Order: sequence, then structure tokens, then C-alpha cells
Amino acid sequence: MAIETNEMMSSRVRYGRWAYSILAWVLLICIVVQVLLAGIALFEDSEAWNWHRTFVHLFEYLSIILFILGFVGKLSRKFIWGSLGLFVLFNVQYYTAHGIAGALHPVLALALFWGALALARGSTSFLKIRK
Repeated sequence: MAIETNEMMSSRVRYGRWAYSILAWVLLICIVVQVLLAGIALFEDSEAWNWHRTFVHLFEYLSIILFILGFVGKLSRKFIWGSLGLFVLFNVQYYTAHGIAGALHPVLALALFWGALALARGSTSFLKIRK
């Protein structure tokens, strides 16, 4: 899909893209904070496990909002399906939080981080005004 200039885009598409980019960066920051909380709980204060378990509920559905904004902003499949992939990874995280699958929990956190980083970095490119 060719990238349109800001003059050619409808305001709905433009705002959808702006919202997508902002929320993609917010999601990435939330994932970093979530990992930080796990580190604090592991190395400093075990009470932080409660924060780790609770904080995820504040941002776990941002990927679904990104999925919807991908259609609103007429983004490429990479952004639309990438955000849905993050939602799937978030759900798999719940199954790896306990038991033998627990070893996968930090590995999936890395996958969430890299996926969110790819979407956030990629989303800034279509916000630039092209001449």
C-alpha cells in the first residue's frame, strides 16, 4: 500500500494513524515497566509481585485497540496483524505464569517487547509529512 501524503488523507485516517503510533509507544513503555516490576519483585521486594500481576490489566487490551486503529488508519497488514499477534502473546503469557511452562514466561516477555518495539518504531514512519 502506498503511503499517502497528509493532504490526501482523510482526517479519520490521519487521526487513526496518530492514535496507533501513540498507543504503540504507550504499549511498549508499559511492557518495559511490567518487566521492571518483575525485576523489583525478584531482586528487591517480593511485594512487587502484586504490582506485576495487577499492572498488566491496565494495558493488556491496548493491542486490540491497535488492531482496530490499524483498520481505521488504513495501515498495512504488518501493523494490523502484528497488533493482533501481540494480543495472542499476551494471552499465552497467562498460561505460562505458573508451573513447568513458567520458563517460557520471560521468553514470551522478550517476544512481546520486540513485537511492540517493531510496531512502535514502524508506526512513526507514516506520520512524517511527505513533500
